[in-house]
Amino acid sequence: MLVTSFRSFRPLLAILLTATAAAGAIGCGSTSDERDGIETPSETAAPVPGVPTEKTGTVGGETVSLIEKPWEVISDEGETYLPNVFYADAIENEQIMPLTLDGHMMIDRLIYPTLGNPNLYAKDNPKDSFTMVLRIEDAALGHLNPKISAPPAGSSWRPVSLDESELNNFAVFLIARQGRAASTERTSVVSPGLGTNVYQVRPSEIYFHTISDDMPAAFKKRETMRLAFRPDVMSKVPAGLYDVRFEIRKDGELFSLAGQTNGVYEFQFNALRVFDKTNDNYDVINVTDTQVSVGDLYDSKTKAKLDDFVDYVSVTTDPVVRNAAFITFNGDLHNGGSPGGLRQRPVAMTYNDEGKAIVNALKRLTFPIFLIPGNHDGYTSTGIAPRAVELVDDAVLDSMHKVVDDFNPKAWPDFRWSTYQTYRDRIANQPGGFALDLFSGAFKKTPKTDTVGKAFTEVPRASRNMILYDGFYQWQKSLGPLYASWKFGKNFYVNMNTYELRQHRRSGWGMYTVNYGGGISPFQMEWIKRDVARANSDALDVVLLGHHDPRGGHKGKDLGYYYRQLDFKNVQQSAINYLVGKAFNPAVCKLPDWATSDAQGSSCIHDGLNEWMAPDGEFDCEASEQKNGKCDSALFDPAKGDAAHHYDFSGFNLLDVMNSNPSVRTILLGHTHYNSLEILQAGTDTIPAEFILDDATKQAVLSGEVENPIRGYAQSNSGSDYDPATVSKGQLDSAASQYTGLFKAAAKAVRRTIEGDKNREIAVIRLTSNADLANQSYQGKNMLGFSVLHVEQVADIRDYPTPQINSATFFINIGTDKFDEVNTVNIPRAIPLTAHQATNPVAKLFN
Repeated sequence: MLVTSFRSFRPLLAILLTATAAAGAIGCGSTSDERDGIETPSETAAPVPGVPTEKTGTVGGETVSLIEKPWEVISDEGETYLPNVFYADAIENEQIMPLTLDGHMMIDRLIYPTLGNPNLYAKDNPKDSFTMVLRIEDAALGHLNPKISAPPAGSSWRPVSLDESELNNFAVFLIARQGRAASTERTSVVSPGLGTNVYQVRPSEIYFHTISDDMPAAFKKRETMRLAFRPDVMSKVPAGLYDVRFEIRKDGELFSLAGQTNGVYEFQFNALRVFDKTNDNYDVINVTDTQVSVGDLYDSKTKAKLDDFVDYVSVTTDPVVRNAAFITFNGDLHNGGSPGGLRQRPVAMTYNDEGKAIVNALKRLTFPIFLIPGNHDGYTSTGIAPRAVELVDDAVLDSMHKVVDDFNPKAWPDFRWSTYQTYRDRIANQPGGFALDLFSGAFKKTPKTDTVGKAFTEVPRASRNMILYDGFYQWQKSLGPLYASWKFGKNFYVNMNTYELRQHRRSGWGMYTVNYGGGISPFQMEWIKRDVARANSDALDVVLLGHHDPRGGHKGKDLGYYYRQLDFKNVQQSAINYLVGKAFNPAVCKLPDWATSDAQGSSCIHDGLNEWMAPDGEFDCEASEQKNGKCDSALFDPAKGDAAHHYDFSGFNLLDVMNSNPSVRTILLGHTHYNSLEILQAGTDTIPAEFILDDATKQAVLSGEVENPIRGYAQSNSGSDYDPATVSKGQLDSAASQYTGLFKAAAKAVRRTIEGDKNREIAVIRLTSNADLANQSYQGKNMLGFSVLHVEQVADIRDYPTPQINSATFFINIGTDKFDEVNTVNIPRAIPLTAHQATNPVAKLFN
């Protein structure tokens, strides 16, 4: 129920009464005071935030706590709206280049819901509530005299009441598309009312999260503020898609903090969809691998194709599309650069320029979209450019120093070029940066802990790499968190970040790096397990969404092999010549004499289709297995046989979760740019007991190591340029043979086989690129496009009672803003299917 301290809370004054559904102020209670139009809170019961009905759950037979961690925001129905409330804090996004889009920071205080992590609210569900989360300074609310009460039993959330009036208040608005132009991005106060398509909603409850004594000082600078809008408020909001905006007002104007000229307000496009009711059977649009690039011929192949998709799905009358509930995305929203983009200025601004184009496109959608990153979204750079590029830029007086000086504000606080230059000198021979156990941000994140201080350990600024840019930082400041979950109908969707490699392992120059396969940190993996446990407790069907295939391999083949994590060495001269078109097929595209490939040619330099990365031999081990802060390699020597320790294979860990939890029955993937379907049945080994490198497999995986010459160069003994002949097959052969021993040791520690009765299955669904980069054709046309996934219950021998993705309709791009429906195929979950067998309905459809 509403806590006692809220009984004196007077909500925001309604600017207009809500006599009609057109617009107005919607209060937090069910009664109205006719004298002044203020609605008073009702005394209806409300769930205690952070305290689930079930305190523990099981995942793969393991008992786990379902209690909200102090850095999370979990909904009353077990969805992880935010797995890390600090994701958008400045300290977690320190880079040299600016993160603002046209001078505006898309995400600062309003951290949920966002464009890429929206809220779905169902009016017919009495348990549902629209939730907002902010990270807000105490000074921003000081004039509203917040009164903070002790948290309810078992919760870390402290009820808050505000002293408000008509001119001094905290205002929240839901803005329909028709009202966006006048209200969403407004730099002054918004006025709802008849005809404005703006709805002012008053929170049913407001909470601050408890600040623990051990919380890092940087996180204490802001409060985590949670606002709940219950059914008695949301019942008056018409079904539809809304922008969300908040304002803090003083004397009738936007309040500004001392020393700042901008008022305290923020907005998010398409952040809330309100449904009158939800059905167990519904449709989902899926689009993936847009790879938006800005600045050269890739514009027409990528950015223009995203515009085609947005404009088509937003206006089409095709009921297959129009009736969809939301859009899912499987990674590679950005491209992280253009193929010929090597000059320092465009490379430094790559993610920012792409971010502007992406937000401008996605905000036009008429559906909410749930986004996850792929490898192209997470490339990073220390700013060490290839020497040939530096020479060209120096000749036109456009050095890195000038580039950095020209762009402000810097996201790296107290930036000094002299400090940066000293750092650049230190890493001159390792342009990828120093090896650190840091996935992103300023904090090492430790799993299996229960306090913020234990989970987040700050790495001193002087000890971190000075990052020119990190694609994940642009994502977090423009789109939302890198992973999250949501429930719809009887399905539970878990959005994963499968490119969660350590920051120095994601390093490169522009779109060129050496590690582009999958990985998941122990911190995220722990969260995935707890989210699946929540779904298990509610008997929900789980859909995992990721970019990479955790089974490993290259281009969807050679499953079981995980490619090594290498140090970025740089982009060599011959590759630069090739990329800028000075030579059509230079030596860089030749393979070593011992290597073979069925895809080598003019596109050689763009190959980046490794599925999953092997463990990082420096850090992927338990603390007890480390020596001087890094893994003690002597413990992991395969020659020790059964006594050998095993590294942490993140792909194995994810497969373990999939295998051991019968609620997990679907995984949606991208990355390979084609449509495919596999049905894996109970009893199937997704992880073999050991990986056998027969001659044919060894030739395939070793050739894959050098198919991309940037990666080949990282393994060669070449000097300033790449000579493929210097890549020793013996060296790679030795590493591959060692891998087989490491594989065998690690495979013993996980559940390798899909568990469950004979009716258990896992559908592995890959979907094609929306960009003109597809690796598949349909009737002679390049198969770029999108899909509509149909969630429905079907009757088959499995007798499975819950709706699943049981069919898909494929659409192909046929021109500007035009798509044709290819076909609808049923997904025969009761029948085992391999990707290319003759009876596979997807394999039969596409070439």
